[in-house]
Amino acid sequence: MTMEQPKASTSIFEASYKGVMWRKTLRLTFYLYVALLWAMYLIDGSITFVTISKVTAAAAALLIGFSFALSGFCYYWDFLDSKIGLRKYLGLMGFWLALAYSLSLLVVDPDRYFFGFFRNFWTVDFILGLISMAFFNFMAFVSRDSMMRKMGPHRWRMALRWGYVAWLFLAIRAAIIEQDIWIAYFRTLKGFPPPRLLLSLYVVAIILFRLAVEVSKHMKNAHKAETRGEVAPGV
Repeated sequence: MTMEQPKASTSIFEASYKGVMWRKTLRLTFYLYVALLWAMYLIDGSITFVTISKVTAAAAALLIGFSFALSGFCYYWDFLDSKIGLRKYLGLMGFWLALAYSLSLLVVDPDRYFFGFFRNFWTVDFILGLISMAFFNFMAFVSRDSMMRKMGPHRWRMALRWGYVAWLFLAIRAAIIEQDIWIAYFRTLKGFPPPRLLLSLYVVAIILFRLAVEVSKHMKNAHKAETRGEVAPGV
């Protein structure tokens, strides 16, 4: 069975194109969610609302990571260029799952995140989480068709780079929340690594991969400028 593809002449703003992209994204999200749910069941031994909350957070992080990494993959491997259109939709799906996870915390730990919201507002947990979600909300807002047209492709891509900051904040938040668990694991290295530790390493790996792409682009531009007898910007 061949994968559904939009017509080459279809605009990214047309309903038919967006329909194809959303269907692909939903299929990938479904398979990913089921796989994560099964993995979490093997770790926890049961499926509870807490398990679903963890899986939702993991799926959100992985999808946002796929979105961030896709442009880099397309940079190194041309055969993936046809997948670049998925970047926006993977990111949006990751955002909605991240929002769902944030809301699930009101049920998972109501004493802290609901009844104690204002009491804990100025903790690092809340500050980093809220700042990250604010950045993700901004990214979702500028990904609307009207905003993409107004900003143009270059400014739109630059605006989306705030997502790396948000993502890094979430990794730092995870490290602060689970520092005792992580330290205990590194002391023994026994059992399955804490899921948040794995996701945080995934975040760092994606950010480093993106930095490697930017360095490669800069070096390539500098080399082209030298061959033309010019000076590359910033060199």
